[in-house]
Amino acid sequence: MQNLSIALSASVAAGTCLIAIYALHPLAPRLGLIDHPDDRRKLHQRAIPPIGGLAIAAGLLTAYLTAYLTTAPPSPQTGIALLGAALLVLVGSLDDRFNLDYQLRFLAQAGAALILVLGAGIKVTGLGDLLGLGAIELGAFSVPFSVIAVVGLINAFNMIDGIDGLSGGLALLALISLSIAGAAGAMGSPFLLPVACAALLPYLACNLGIGRLRQKKIFLGDSGSLLLGYIVAWALISATQPTAAAADQTAAAPSLAPVIAIWLVAIPLLDVFNVMGWRMLRNRSPFKADRSHLHHMLTRVLGHARVALVVILTLASLFAAAALVAWQLGVPEPVLFYAALLVFAGYVLMQTRVPRVYSGRYRRRLQRRLALQAVL
Repeated sequence: MQNLSIALSASVAAGTCLIAIYALHPLAPRLGLIDHPDDRRKLHQRAIPPIGGLAIAAGLLTAYLTAYLTTAPPSPQTGIALLGAALLVLVGSLDDRFNLDYQLRFLAQAGAALILVLGAGIKVTGLGDLLGLGAIELGAFSVPFSVIAVVGLINAFNMIDGIDGLSGGLALLALISLSIAGAAGAMGSPFLLPVACAALLPYLACNLGIGRLRQKKIFLGDSGSLLLGYIVAWALISATQPTAAAADQTAAAPSLAPVIAIWLVAIPLLDVFNVMGWRMLRNRSPFKADRSHLHHMLTRVLGHARVALVVILTLASLFAAAALVAWQLGVPEPVLFYAALLVFAGYVLMQTRVPRVYSGRYRRRLQRRLALQAVL
């Protein structure tokens, strides 16, 4: 019966998300929710409504309410955690409409993280045996560390949302990886992990222009990218930290070691640390947008954003698969952590070398394109 309830909730989430897209798409211009191609960073050629976050949120909320009518209602903690998600969707939608100051967005992210950590009790209490010196318990630092981790991951997914399908695809890969790993209780309820995956599918189909849905082209918007970062952070913490049963407060063992979470979101983490680090080294605001992200570099090198998307998602899949296989084979946590550090070092090196190698080719390609446009 529980499986039937989960399948019903997932179907409701996907269906509601698709209905919301069809309902919001014609209303977006009147609501002012339109992303215009008026910035050099933007690759699209026409105005697109950034309503993906609103549609995904509608799917999640409807599925949550539907679950109460079945035999597998979600836990109260799930409802509290969804309040944090609602806050991010609200502020993100206002940002899509009015282009809010980054400080206000940051306050909303911190508020949502506090709701998740203090209200729902979803927090990082330990980091496992990362360094090979024994388990690292956070103790009194658990709450501030958890808030920083959640806000960091929210920003990672927000900042990497630069080409079609990327942020949503990376979030879907992380959630599917948790499902494959057997983290059924991730997010505090066995129903919400498949529901979150189901709600993403209609958005990705419209965003990538699959079949007839190309006429309903949409973007995530800040409301969507903030929401996805929050959901992934929620799922990863729940799957890698011990949870207490409501009845007797006994701690249940986590499904995965904390170090696995690093590998499941390796691409967003690598990108945000590298980009913000380089911006600060150049005395620029770490929140000032530019074209230094991984997807921008790969698009320049490979010549097409869709090819860059396939490369990045393939790499993310390999990272996740390697980590899960290593965990099943009993590879020690310190080995996985130090391997992650080596990957980060290699990534930084690649970011400094590859643009130099291909900069000449890119300039020649751009010059030919501009010359052709001038002729036409």
